[in-house]
Amino acid sequence: MRFVVIGEGRPAKALLDVLIAAPGVSVDALVLKGPESNPLAADATARNIPAVDVARFVREVPQTGGGWLINANSTTIIPASVLNAFEGRSLNFHPGLLPEYAGLHTHQWAIRNGEREFGVSVHRMEQRVDTGAIVGQLRFPIRPEDTGLSLFSRCLAAGAELFPRIVAQIVRGEPLDDVPQDSTRRKLYRHRDALDGRIDWNASARAVLDFIRAGNYEPLSSPTYVARLDRTGDGDVEVLRASVEPATGGEPGAIVDLSDVGPLVVCGEGSAIRITRARRGGKTMSRAHWDEYLPHVSGRRLLGRNDAAS
Repeated sequence: MRFVVIGEGRPAKALLDVLIAAPGVSVDALVLKGPESNPLAADATARNIPAVDVARFVREVPQTGGGWLINANSTTIIPASVLNAFEGRSLNFHPGLLPEYAGLHTHQWAIRNGEREFGVSVHRMEQRVDTGAIVGQLRFPIRPEDTGLSLFSRCLAAGAELFPRIVAQIVRGEPLDDVPQDSTRRKLYRHRDALDGRIDWNASARAVLDFIRAGNYEPLSSPTYVARLDRTGDGDVEVLRASVEPATGGEPGAIVDLSDVGPLVVCGEGSAIRITRARRGGKTMSRAHWDEYLPHVSGRRLLGRNDAAS
């Protein structure tokens, strides 16, 4: 039985481990973006698996198709010519629960939407993004301390657990559990919809806190946004951590207190958050930095996403 694997990181590595250990299985190629600089390529080469660039794969696969195509953590859009070459034997790992969380950055949206549970899916590939019958899902709770980065890392770990199970079914000749997706529940999240880092101070403190932690990718760079305060004459403040505190009165966006921890900002529904970690110009904000910054904020009120002047 032959396989071609497209992927990156832990899911692809775990999948290769399973395939190499399985009797009667060969891996024709590991398809990567920029294999010459990808550490996974060296691992594949050491296992006598060719590491192939995506463009070359797409160009040559119609003549060399067959077997199974496994997309294990790659954002590569597979063209119809490739899918046709594998004749329905192509699976995709999606870091999100389908059909409700299709598209990109769905782990961030799950936090922003206040979900308490998330998970990953493996489904058959079709021409439309993240459609096709679901052959497996793995669910886990979203922790209160999860950030965008930590939840994405947990998705990759879940994929490294789920995908090898499904491939093992294929190798054993067992039928897959094909569950059609309910299109009425489908929600597609796009990259451009997740780039605005302005905080909506009219939202509840809980929603603001979730927005902040979803955009937090420390120590890495977020693929979308980092929550930020309104722009002043000399730069933005990026907000990375906050906590919910009792209501204090004042209109949304009003700064009603400043402690050594950080400022207390009024949110919607009479709630408030205390900003506990922020940075400006790459430097962590201290009490002295806040003292310097706040005079720039007109009336000590922060503008937000729904303010025309923001």
